[in-house]
Amino acid sequence: MGRNIFSALSILCLLLTFFMFGYDSTKWYGGFFTFLYDANMFMPFILGALGIVSALLGIKGHRMVLVVLHLFILLLFLGIYLKTFYGYNES
Repeated sequence: MGRNIFSALSILCLLLTFFMFGYDSTKWYGGFFTFLYDANMFMPFILGALGIVSALLGIKGHRMVLVVLHLFILLLFLGIYLKTFYGYNES
């Protein structure tokens, strides 16, 4: 039972991180994701880390898939954040 909860938590974190990647603030669901970004700018990384830890504690057959999906989305966010912080600086 406990492993099912960890897998469900990992999937929930994966979905939240995925939807934070391409949310639209003008839609009806935009307020929630705006709240998540306002709470902490690095919320996708926090959710990703929580998702990876809970995936490792989850169901054995789903561990690798969930970890790989979390790492893929985290790499996308890392690329965006690095480009934003260092790529748009005008010298």
